[in-house]
Amino acid sequence: MGIIKVLPEILANRIAAGEVVERPASIVKELVENALDAGAKRIEISVRHGGKSLVRVADDGCGMSPDDAELAFQRHATSKIREAADLDAIASYGFRGEALPSIGAVARVSLTTRPTGAAAGTRVSVEGGHVTMAGEYAASEGTVIEVRDLFFNTPARRKFLKSDGTEEGHVTDAVAHIAMARRDVHFIYKVQDKTVWDLLATEDLSERAGAVWGEETAKCLVPIEGQSQDVRVWGVIGKPRSARANRSGQLFFVNNRWIKSMGLSYALAGGYHGLLMQDRYAVAAVFVDCDLKRVDVNVHPTKQEVRISNEAQIKSFLKDLVEKRLAAEPDLAPSMRSMPSSEERAWTGHFQKPLPQSWGSSTLGEGLPGVAQGELHVRSVAAEPLEKPIAVKNKFHITKILGQIHHTFILAETEEGMMIVDQHAAHERVRFEGLTKAWASGEPVRQKLLMEEVLELPAKQAEILGESLDFFGRLGFEIEEFGNRSFVVRAVPPAFGDQHAAAVIRHYLEEKEEGRLRTGLENRQEDIAALVACKRQSVKAHDAMTADAMRALLEQLAGCDNPFNCPHGRPSFLKYSFSDLEKQFKRKL
Repeated sequence: MGIIKVLPEILANRIAAGEVVERPASIVKELVENALDAGAKRIEISVRHGGKSLVRVADDGCGMSPDDAELAFQRHATSKIREAADLDAIASYGFRGEALPSIGAVARVSLTTRPTGAAAGTRVSVEGGHVTMAGEYAASEGTVIEVRDLFFNTPARRKFLKSDGTEEGHVTDAVAHIAMARRDVHFIYKVQDKTVWDLLATEDLSERAGAVWGEETAKCLVPIEGQSQDVRVWGVIGKPRSARANRSGQLFFVNNRWIKSMGLSYALAGGYHGLLMQDRYAVAAVFVDCDLKRVDVNVHPTKQEVRISNEAQIKSFLKDLVEKRLAAEPDLAPSMRSMPSSEERAWTGHFQKPLPQSWGSSTLGEGLPGVAQGELHVRSVAAEPLEKPIAVKNKFHITKILGQIHHTFILAETEEGMMIVDQHAAHERVRFEGLTKAWASGEPVRQKLLMEEVLELPAKQAEILGESLDFFGRLGFEIEEFGNRSFVVRAVPPAFGDQHAAAVIRHYLEEKEEGRLRTGLENRQEDIAALVACKRQSVKAHDAMTADAMRALLEQLAGCDNPFNCPHGRPSFLKYSFSDLEKQFKRKL
């Protein structure tokens, strides 16, 4: 007897669900795309508990006949293609015929539909791949699909779903992507029966972008458009000041289909060359319109990746288009810099002031063979012994501060030798422990802002901040909701001063939105590390520091529970004994 068997249909559908239904957001994407293919002009999406307990999509499309409604839950049943040649020019969103049977295999699904002009509607219920009810039903024209209890019969899959907030964030992204692509459709998006978006149909991409990303981002958008042979590239791109800490603000569409494309992302970054800081990413919605026959959308189960026959030319064209558009923007130069450069400011401890004209510098290596003049610079300070040596965890003492190397490292003498301090890592450690202790105490100190700051956020970031208000409050922030997706910042912890509070909070939200913080810390410590990582609030490389500021930083670092590493694990200083130096110079063999 042979050992190869044909899998039962229900089991095959469950396996297919593993490719198509990754999380609730996958269901939203598939159902909304089906509604668009049905010609819907109004689509309402509702989710509860991040979509784990309910996903509901209602549309005013063409509806289905009773026979089609039942047939739709059979695998590879589709109205989008008829023959193999149709695969060469796919214009519809869904065409595989796997969405509904895959969803029905791992959830409790009900489909209520009524074709345009029909006297009555139809309702079909499916549970775990089995049709439990099918028959005539009173319904409005269009289709309503409700998906409940996702993965109820596959607990292993359900276990890997994230928190309600995280899953809701992915659903919000899915809705945003489709809403940006199809501005001719009225979208209503509800979470826990509360309306998040009510996006009326519009022809203006900037208007839809403002509704999705927020008006503050929309003000920084400029249009792009260009034609190269039979390919049209158009959309909106953000000025450098609107850049984010992740790529969540980059959307790419091929023939109005949202796709993931690192190639187009790199091309976009190339157009911003020299205008963005490291680890900052431009905001953009880029559309590529080309011949359907030049695009293969049948390369990924969820259709999020496509192949384009002339992708290299499109990437080059996009890069040049962005570069030329930014070069033509008259107010670009002042918009690029939201903070003074290192040459315009000096860190003096708790505040900034212009660099003193009397600040001296010395050059090492002048006149030495093999060392170019001016190659090594140390910003000198009064290198006199400290009145009171700085004790570092009772392990060694700092006796003299020698200066600053390339505005990045602090050079100090110890009783045994010398140490080189990474000023950015050291300041991150100081601020991290200060916030951690404020969190643990439950009685943080607050500093009222002279000018309250209002934050208008994209929907996903607004949801994250709303869930984190208690966390911010325990650190010393005072933040209140201020209308739909807006918040007002009234006070901050003293360590943050009175400037750039909004920048710190935005950085944190971008880190959380990405879903990957940069530490191995646990629980709220990781969130605190994300806050202190905002370079706008930390001393960073190339920042000039006064002698008092260097001494204050080293004293605060020495008082930390762990002065040896920054919150992300990098060393905050390197220490060399006099014996180590002698060995390096072959004085001690």
